[in-house]
Amino acid sequence: MAAQLYKTETGQLFHAGSIVIINVGLPARGKTHGSRSLIRYMNWLGVKSKSYHMGQYRRRLYGTEISPDYFDLGNAEMADARMRAEDLCIQDIVTYLTVGGGQLAIFDASNLQAERRRRIYRHFELSKIRPLFVEYICENEAIVEENIRKVKISSPDYVTLDADSAVVDFKERIARMVPYYETVEDKDLSYIKLYNVAEHFEVNNIRGYLQSRVVFYLMNLHISDRTIYLARSGESINEGSYKADAPLSEAGHLYAHNLQEAILRRIRKRNEETLAKTGVDMSRRTLKVWTSTHVKSYQTAEYFAAHEHVRVRRRMLLKGLNPGVCENMSLEEVKARFPEEYQAYLLDPYHHRYSLAESYHDISVRLEPVILELEREQDDILIIAPESALRCIYAYFAPEGLPNSLIPTLAFPRSIFVELKPTAYGCKERRVGISPSAVVPANSASSASASEEEEVKFV
Repeated sequence: MAAQLYKTETGQLFHAGSIVIINVGLPARGKTHGSRSLIRYMNWLGVKSKSYHMGQYRRRLYGTEISPDYFDLGNAEMADARMRAEDLCIQDIVTYLTVGGGQLAIFDASNLQAERRRRIYRHFELSKIRPLFVEYICENEAIVEENIRKVKISSPDYVTLDADSAVVDFKERIARMVPYYETVEDKDLSYIKLYNVAEHFEVNNIRGYLQSRVVFYLMNLHISDRTIYLARSGESINEGSYKADAPLSEAGHLYAHNLQEAILRRIRKRNEETLAKTGVDMSRRTLKVWTSTHVKSYQTAEYFAAHEHVRVRRRMLLKGLNPGVCENMSLEEVKARFPEEYQAYLLDPYHHRYSLAESYHDISVRLEPVILELEREQDDILIIAPESALRCIYAYFAPEGLPNSLIPTLAFPRSIFVELKPTAYGCKERRVGISPSAVVPANSASSASASEEEEVKFV
């Protein structure tokens, strides 16, 4: 998995055994968003984890054109169909946690009825898997409405329906479930209740370090729409030296100006599209700029400081990789001067540390507080930092399966910035070109360009 902080020979961390998180709650309460976020964090931490979404099993068995009665838990005729999908999902979880090498899995389903939950609990206990219930309770109808419109109507169930029809249909699904909803009350169970997307919590019978980490992470959870931008620091007058910590070159200042224009132009375009589509005015939304304490990094960030609704903050944890004795050397030069070290680097470029240097693993450990703050943050964030720090941050949001060995090879050229949008169903990535300007105007921190950015990649 990408950028694991910790790794053991067995693959099992914290002597916690296998844990299954069983979600509880009506649809559109943030269960899937919370599950995806938690899985991303746990995998990055080194806990091999996976989420199993009940809707995928239902669609696999019965397609998207399914009777509304399927969602009526009092309809006995559909009980066997629901049970079949549930059993398939549970069996896959058991396989993953017992012979598939996994340590944590999430059963992402509504699980509204107490008797059904007891049956699921017993099934996992018999397989020596420790269940932890996480109940998502939302009494704020505005949050539910927003979640339906932002997330649920874009699911595979509604590809053939217009937005308004999809909203009506989804609300009818919820209405069919409400009469059968029984909150978790058994004090012998381990459970967490999140009210109004982590507005406040109820925690009961939490056991062990790993379950405590889950609680800690969920206390930082939110489902607010936000965008994370990653951009490389501008070029310095002594670009190859870490120790010199040199200021921006003329080309570096030009890049900083162009970056500022491109980011703010991108945000304006996003705000206009949002206003036209939803009627929500985001023009006064804050952009927070985090930058390292390298001179070239905070000088790049200073181009944003004069703008309204922008806050710039220096963070030492965002500093780049210290190359130690390999200061100012190319890989060819390292190979010639330190052949044994070079071979060790080729075997494990993520963990290898040259003399007096840092490894990429060291950077990831250093960045853990930044990652957690990124998860808590509800405003848009622009991170301006050296390429090595950006690689480790990007790896946290990258798709599952990015090998550690690839992290040192990730490229962040100064011709683009990366736009990341965490969503309930993954993280959308867009690489946006930075349009060049011929000169830096005198009032460089407030100028705007009429040219449009080039969209390079979207996955």
